[in-house]
Amino acid sequence: MPDETIGVNCFFHDCTYTPVPPLFALHWHEHLEIIAVQEGFLEVEIENKRMRFGPGEIAVVNPNYLHAGPRFAPGTKLYCLMADMNLFRGRYVETTEEKFINPLIEGKIALRPKISGDDDLNELIRKCFRSFKGEELGYQLLLKSYFFELLYRLFRDYVQENNNDVHKRFVPVARERVNAILVYVNEHYAEKIRLEDLVDVVHINKYYICKIFQQCTGQTLLNYINIVRIQKAVEKLIGTNESVTQIAFSVGFQDINYFSRNFKKVMNVSPTDIRKKYRRD
Repeated sequence: MPDETIGVNCFFHDCTYTPVPPLFALHWHEHLEIIAVQEGFLEVEIENKRMRFGPGEIAVVNPNYLHAGPRFAPGTKLYCLMADMNLFRGRYVETTEEKFINPLIEGKIALRPKISGDDDLNELIRKCFRSFKGEELGYQLLLKSYFFELLYRLFRDYVQENNNDVHKRFVPVARERVNAILVYVNEHYAEKIRLEDLVDVVHINKYYICKIFQQCTGQTLLNYINIVRIQKAVEKLIGTNESVTQIAFSVGFQDINYFSRNFKKVMNVSPTDIRKKYRRD
């Protein structure tokens, strides 16, 4: 949050300046996040389910949901809004908090992850963005009112029961441990990552680490490590003149053939093809 006193963040993003997927890596947070695609398309993975969003479509990421933006079209443009759920809580416990806010945070209900054909909702998102720039006196009041209207419309038209096992999915301790693993991998991808190293990070049995990671993310820990390393390799392929072999070793791979197989599996093209394409563009 750029301003903790407001509790919201609104921004416009042009993917022309983000040439390398993903738009955002796998993560989770306690905020409600709304992404409105204006041009192009964006794939968003929410709780292991991948969906494609085109112009006019809106992605809704419920609080505490794991999500990532693995693919997008060049030139995709979008608005993103994020709201701290405390924004919708009052000083006193009231019916709105009991009926809507708490059940959403606890995962007992969920907002529909994909919304199509709602022009009024798209316009309201644009109003949030325009007011967020803070050019008018008292813009905080206007912005807060827009967010309350936004939440009202989402609850009115797009709320649904959460059919998943709430107790299984929303375990704060497990999510915190997975988040610690995500951070560690992104900081130490170039090194040899052992389960014993992660034990020191999350303080649980190394065999249980793999289990909770796959339960929460839907993928194996090794697969996630390889994806992070390949994403870093793509950045180096485009931004440096290092050889493919040098890059493979610099991002943590110990075998060039293993690197090449995994690279093509994730990116659908070879490392040299990626370099040629973006260097040409």
